[in-house]
Amino acid sequence: MRLTHLLLTDYRNIERLEIDLPGRVGVFVGENAQGKSNILEAIYMLATIRAARAEQDAQVIRRAALDDVLPAARVVGQAETAEGPLKVEVTLTSRPGPNGPIATKTVKVNGVAKRVSAAVGRLTAVLFTADDLHLIDGSPSTRRRFLDMALAQVDPVYSKARSRFDRLLTQRNHLLRRIREGAANRDELPYWDEEIARDGAVIFGRRARALDVISRLAQETHARLAPGEHLATHYRPRLEPLAIDPAEAEEEAIAEAYRSALEASLSRDIPAGMTLQGPHRDEVLFSLDNFPAAGFASRAQQRTIALSLRLAEAQFLRERRGDPPLLLLDDILSEMDASRRDSVLASLGEVDQMFVTGTDWDRFSGSFLDDASLFAVEAGSARPLAAGALAPRTDPS
Repeated sequence: MRLTHLLLTDYRNIERLEIDLPGRVGVFVGENAQGKSNILEAIYMLATIRAARAEQDAQVIRRAALDDVLPAARVVGQAETAEGPLKVEVTLTSRPGPNGPIATKTVKVNGVAKRVSAAVGRLTAVLFTADDLHLIDGSPSTRRRFLDMALAQVDPVYSKARSRFDRLLTQRNHLLRRIREGAANRDELPYWDEEIARDGAVIFGRRARALDVISRLAQETHARLAPGEHLATHYRPRLEPLAIDPAEAEEEAIAEAYRSALEASLSRDIPAGMTLQGPHRDEVLFSLDNFPAAGFASRAQQRTIALSLRLAEAQFLRERRGDPPLLLLDDILSEMDASRRDSVLASLGEVDQMFVTGTDWDRFSGSFLDDASLFAVEAGSARPLAAGALAPRTDPS
């Protein structure tokens, strides 16, 4: 899979950007806050149809454009895939809302309007950013999102179950609060428990099986990036008692176990007014050399762990789709010494296409840049550099 052309209009700080993306490697270098990360996140939106760093879609629309008659951000990508030529277009149109702008999202695939669920994963991508350090030391929801975004691109059944589960959870929690207040009867719960257990079983099982694969791949990748260090991943499903292995059990058996857990937890759920067991409270933990990575790993080690997870995610998507995803690496070499930088750059040789950002050309080896398309990023524009445009220099040491 290769992205060949990108068009952005009124996206973040970019008024208009149109570039061809030839070759296997693209390197975008510029000072901070010039738009490098925005370019990678726009490409990621073509795969996931979601904004990577925004709580609401309207936040990606360029601020100056919000005063237009019909403010909108537009992201268009053309790619060559194993299934043939692909064009994905995402448009976010703003309208006034009670608490600020609200965006309406429209998606086209090869010129045909599609529902978001039908467009996700037509183009696949993996995005590494500085925020990925929170995969190690952040909240459990960050790690759950990591799994959700990977599975969403290759498993429509998972995506549908995940979406339904969220809606059912809201309804069940509302009912629990009404029962607590004496406005509803416990006899109303079995219907919701049955529904939530069915979708919860899909999430438990498919997360566990995906994480088994990603864990193995991340461990192998990390061993190459940081020889002598041992990375391990631990899935902690919120299902008590955990009488079955979600990675091995059939979904029907997982659903039955979850229904039993929901019933057993009622004495706590009703006073709390919320569902205390389920995949919405799953945890994923990482250890480095048998110590919790969140408490013992250095910043450079955490960055290497996060990168290992993203490279493992890329391999996972490739195995599931048969077509390698785009690899989007935002400022991957910060806070790394020369040895670790060399290991990271050497590990990137197996991908089909990648786009990398940085603040300094000297962070990249000359041999790496020799095979790349180079872009200088400034004030929301990306200027292609001709081969040999960079001054001769020795490789970083």
